Amino acid sequence: MINLKVKSLERSPSLPEEIVASLTGALHKGELRPGDRLPSETALANEFGVARTVVREAISQLKYDGVVQSRVGVGAFIAQPQERTAFRISPACFQKRRELLKLLRLRNGVVIEVAADAAVARSNRDIVRMEAILKQMREAISDRERGAERHFEAERQLIHTIAKVADNEHALNFIMLIDGQIAEKLRSVAVKNTKATELATVAIEEQARLVEAIKRGDPAAARDKAREHYDNAAQRLADRADLADV
Repeated sequence: MINLKVKSLERSPSLPEEIVASLTGALHKGELRPGDRLPSETALANEFGVARTVVREAISQLKYDGVVQSRVGVGAFIAQPQERTAFRISPACFQKRRELLKLLRLRNGVVIEVAADAAVARSNRDIVRMEAILKQMREAISDRERGAERHFEAERQLIHTIAKVADNEHALNFIMLIDGQIAEKLRSVAVKNTKATELATVAIEEQARLVEAIKRGDPAAARDKAREHYDNAAQRLADRADLADV
């Protein structure tokens, strides 16, 4: 039987989720590999110190995510990567700046294409909304107490607005999935940034050029301006000398 390095869990409403996180963590660490058979429900329950019903719920979630497959009369096995049906981000990805950058660039690649679609689909009302968000960003600069956080939230709002305007629910869901996972770390980075006001001014002008391209209905320019801003934003994070890790 596979020897997993697990800790007994304290009672909580999210025990199944904790077991899911532990098993997926073991997969990322190489303690579990595709094709490995999972220990029995009884064995896992004993290792985690929980009831079998809790383990059963966790395994059901892993099956739903495509991480685990059942074979009748044999047991549950770790699925091959090409057989998985869900996109899951390991919690370990949020501990290092380089991993955050990978996720940020992944999200940005989708946002760049969505911006081009938004330039085709936008309405006058959409442009008014985007320009209002830009105004919020500019007003945030003068707020010494919460300016960085307000600017950060307005930036997220602009990304989501552009995705909604593009009318591609799949792209919107993907962007919000990534964004929701990395938001807290990036917010912390923004608030701690001693050059937040200076960099925010640069970022706002980049985003203003993006909104202007969308307003003109120019998808090629919107794509270029989106790439300019979001690539620069990722690079500004990479250049932060005070953030070996975040």
